[in-house]
Amino acid sequence: MLNISAILAGVAFVMLAATNVVVMLEASQPSREVAVRTRLIAVHRTVGYLFVSLLCIMAYSMSQRLAGVGVTGHLPTHLVLHILLVLVLVPLLLLKILIARRYKQSHSLLKALGVAIFVISFVLVSIPVFSELLRSAHPGSLWLKLATGLIVAVCLLQGALVFKKRHPHSSAVSSRTPEIPALPTPLTNSEHAKGTMNLLLARIEQETHDTRTLRFQVPKERRLAAKPGQFLTFQWTIDGQRVTRSYTISSSPTHANYVEITPKRIDNGCVSVFLNERAKPGLRVEASGPYGRFYFDETLHKSIVLIAAGSGITPMISMLRYIDDLKLATPVTLLYCVRTAADIVFQNEIARLRASLLNFKYDVCLSRPDPAWNGRSGRLTAEFVTQHVIDLNSPTFFLCGPKGFMENARQILSTLGVNQERILQESFGEIKPTTESRPPEARSAGMIVFLHSAKVCQASAGGTLLDLAERNGVQIPYGCRQGLCGTCATRVISGTVQMEVEAGLTADQKNTGYVLPCVSKAEGTVVVAA
Repeated sequence: MLNISAILAGVAFVMLAATNVVVMLEASQPSREVAVRTRLIAVHRTVGYLFVSLLCIMAYSMSQRLAGVGVTGHLPTHLVLHILLVLVLVPLLLLKILIARRYKQSHSLLKALGVAIFVISFVLVSIPVFSELLRSAHPGSLWLKLATGLIVAVCLLQGALVFKKRHPHSSAVSSRTPEIPALPTPLTNSEHAKGTMNLLLARIEQETHDTRTLRFQVPKERRLAAKPGQFLTFQWTIDGQRVTRSYTISSSPTHANYVEITPKRIDNGCVSVFLNERAKPGLRVEASGPYGRFYFDETLHKSIVLIAAGSGITPMISMLRYIDDLKLATPVTLLYCVRTAADIVFQNEIARLRASLLNFKYDVCLSRPDPAWNGRSGRLTAEFVTQHVIDLNSPTFFLCGPKGFMENARQILSTLGVNQERILQESFGEIKPTTESRPPEARSAGMIVFLHSAKVCQASAGGTLLDLAERNGVQIPYGCRQGLCGTCATRVISGTVQMEVEAGLTADQKNTGYVLPCVSKAEGTVVVAA
């Protein structure tokens, strides 16, 4: 019979595999806080090393037993199966380690490999343990009862989980009435209000002649859980008027008690002028978020290249500060394009980060340099990129800046053979009409059919779909109300909709008929899946 130490080693082996799967799933939760996720990743790595070490010990022990007994003739079937499982498990482990180190963006594949390794480990340990226990147990013995009870308990638990997922409907549906599919429960107004927070302006720091950083204190009861690169949507009150604007977080999200934004003054920009000239410490403002899919995730991005222009440096500095705070070894290259040396935002902070981060490379390019400038001048070029980025196949590229700059950068990267899936960009809500723009009086105010809410409403000229939905009690979750965050993305079943901004939509959503109701205006009769 198997000795107790072998049984305990087998149980520990399976428990390590199960722990790795659970920790990996927990770390991949989008709502998980940054600090917690970092600790979970460290636990996952440690458990993985223990698992591999124990596998090596168990494989060595098994080979020693086979050598001691001697192999003559044909091996028993269960022993052959045992050896085959080990031979399958080893390459799976090597594959997972390779993907985890070089292709961290393949998160789904890592999960699948983790589950497969757990299942094989369980079978690998169960074959000798259960077979030996059942063989040595007498009818009615304690071991036989325990083994039988364990199998029955596992089967009952699986059955309970299956039936728990089912939600039978008893209501009959008329053959003339189309069945309306159920929607996920949207956020109500009260639930959405929980996402807002009241911020207090605590400090102002001048960065350049037309850019300043504003630090806001976050309420103790509202912990900010952002990712480096995301933005907040603010409800500013200027001269009695309520104005909505979104700004990227420039501070590191590891600091949950405060948040910083760095607005650049824009001529005739009412909010940017207010923040750069009139805002004083003590100012209070409501904000919601964080929002955005443009962010750095150390579990997905093995190395990153940040290409920014002008105020597009704000999400990049948040990523760099985050990497510095957590002491990550992620290789980072920052290519920064501005007009003059006086326009370099965060110049002192970048110098500090260059001294602190071992794997950080940085270069700046001026389009309008003064005679004393000794650095690079001109526009962003392929030569500028390849000079600093030797390996174009591994890093994820983050682009942020004016629309023309990002289009040029994306074109350069495409010419260099960079996969489009590894290029992320922050558009700052560039206006991009999906149809030819027409004055409000030229648009036809038709009927809007909210299919899932079973409501038909008269549209008003110039009003958005989200405004109309709110007036008529149709629940559509929303966030920034500027077409940036994508929270309100809703599918249009039929009809024509003009969308002023489409930055919040993914490519798949655009191809499948989704629009952003917060910036969408109907032209004629429209049927919406809301």
